[in-house]
Amino acid sequence: MLEEWKPQSFDLVLSVLIAIGFPFIAQLLYFMTGALFPMLLYYGMAWGISKWRRGSTGYFTEFKDHPPITFFINLGVIIIGLIFAYFARIVVTNIDIIGVILTGLFWAPINASSEQILWIFIFEAWDLYPLRNKENKKYLGYRIIGLSLFASFVGLIHVMFWVNFLNVVDSKTIFGIIFIFLTILSGFLHLVVWRKSNQMTYTFIPHLILNLIPLFWTGFSIIPYLFL
Repeated sequence: MLEEWKPQSFDLVLSVLIAIGFPFIAQLLYFMTGALFPMLLYYGMAWGISKWRRGSTGYFTEFKDHPPITFFINLGVIIIGLIFAYFARIVVTNIDIIGVILTGLFWAPINASSEQILWIFIFEAWDLYPLRNKENKKYLGYRIIGLSLFASFVGLIHVMFWVNFLNVVDSKTIFGIIFIFLTILSGFLHLVVWRKSNQMTYTFIPHLILNLIPLFWTGFSIIPYLFL
């Protein structure tokens, strides 16, 4: 946690607008242009807003002596989730090997390094806002709002945007449902890992594994969806 960051009222408003509004904008842009433009906007907002409002993305902070235990718990959740994902996999019939490779080399790490920057901004804009008071106290109500907005954004961006083309798991099967549940749990664990380590790299690693591994057994390529 970047303790020196004390969000302003503007950050509260901005976090609400992003959490509730951007998923709908991303969906609209996808149906108008394809996935590339809304993804560029998404990732650009993540890095730009974090640097602008917080002064840091969290990737260049000092590493502690060892990763927090929650990092390993998150890795375990992801690995178990991937096992269930394998049994609920959606396999591409005509695999484009070059497209799969490019997806793994570019989209997987860019997405894994970017998404949770914005997720954490949305949460901490509210969670850290009470630190502005003279007593430097936190209030549960602000944390609940932050968690609610965080959960709303993660849910909406997947339902409104990613589900339109990023189909590597059959969500109608029991294995797919368990996988989705575990990825939701992992999303919340990102917040805990960040708070314990103050280092975004520890959220990047499990997210990269989640993005990358299913490509091997599904043959998914994002290339056909970049432009409509």
